[in-house]
Amino acid sequence: MFLKHLELKNFRNYEDINLDLSCGLILFLGNNGTGKTNLLESIFYLSNGKSHRLATQNDLINHGSDYCVIRGIIEAGGEDKLIEIQLNNDGGLKIKLNKVFVKNKSDFTSSLATVIFSPDDLRIIKSSPFYRRNFMDDILEKTDKNFLSLRLKYQKILNQRNSLLKSISGFKVSSSNSTMEVWDEKLIETGKLIIKKRLDLLKLIKIGFVKYMNYFFEKRDADIRYIFSWDRFESNGNFSNENPASYSVIDKAFQEKLSYYFKKDIAIKTTTIGPHRDDISIFLEGSDIRSFGSQGEQRIAAICLKLVELDVLAENINEKPMLLLDDVLSELDLERKHLLLKLIGNNFQTFITAANFDYLKDIDLKYCEKFLVKDNSIIRY
Repeated sequence: MFLKHLELKNFRNYEDINLDLSCGLILFLGNNGTGKTNLLESIFYLSNGKSHRLATQNDLINHGSDYCVIRGIIEAGGEDKLIEIQLNNDGGLKIKLNKVFVKNKSDFTSSLATVIFSPDDLRIIKSSPFYRRNFMDDILEKTDKNFLSLRLKYQKILNQRNSLLKSISGFKVSSSNSTMEVWDEKLIETGKLIIKKRLDLLKLIKIGFVKYMNYFFEKRDADIRYIFSWDRFESNGNFSNENPASYSVIDKAFQEKLSYYFKKDIAIKTTTIGPHRDDISIFLEGSDIRSFGSQGEQRIAAICLKLVELDVLAENINEKPMLLLDDVLSELDLERKHLLLKLIGNNFQTFITAANFDYLKDIDLKYCEKFLVKDNSIIRY
């Protein structure tokens, strides 16, 4: 699977772009602010029907234009697919697959699987549990056709329970509340399925993550663990993401902890227990890399997670996804630049952006397709 042709019309800073692309390593070189990230954003949008940045639809349309178009030809399974997306500044959206209009983004997003790493992805390692949960859940949405509906169902139940918590006060706190019991039961029933799917995924992630971390940091012990919401509060949990038998006690623990923290939930008017508060912790040499890892170690850990995502997608869709690396080389030492490019090789179609030629002077890129990004245009280098 690879993108063999890309056209942009009024997308961000590009008025009219046409690119024929190879299936190997593709490098976009240019100064900061020339639009390299915008290129990767257009490819990501072609794949996922959304931007990887915090952007509204109108942000994607060139200033002064009424619309923008992203058009790509994808080769998959020996066949070409034409995807065309038109975004209008009145909020309108038109999508065509092989020149036939489609109503839902899901009808075309499976045509081109893409994994992107950008500087913002360091948040997976360094920031709040929200980003680590989303990392797992986004993979599950791409590999499990039922997961998105399960996730939406859980969120709806959670919202209902939180609304009920806000309505409870005074003498009602200690009274039996049959409505709350119903929502608790639904929350547990749906939440435990999310947890189980995450635990299954984490087994695969852990195997790949440890392998890649050992590749970049030889003979250093790496680990990744699932942290239940109740363990985050108490720091004495005894569940293991390596042991499927622990599944049988999740229901009981969920019920017990939901009851135990009921008064706290009422006090702060929100649900503190459940998969929406779970986390994963990443360890290097036994220490949490979020707190004790260097900037370089954290960056490599984030890259390793993205490489694992690439492998998981490839295994599930029986095609090789695309890899988008935005400004990754500037933050790596020479040894790990070499290691990363050697690892990628020609296994996937890979797009890399770089702002400075000096980042590349000691790297053999003779088999790489190079483009220069300058003055809102793209020139083969």
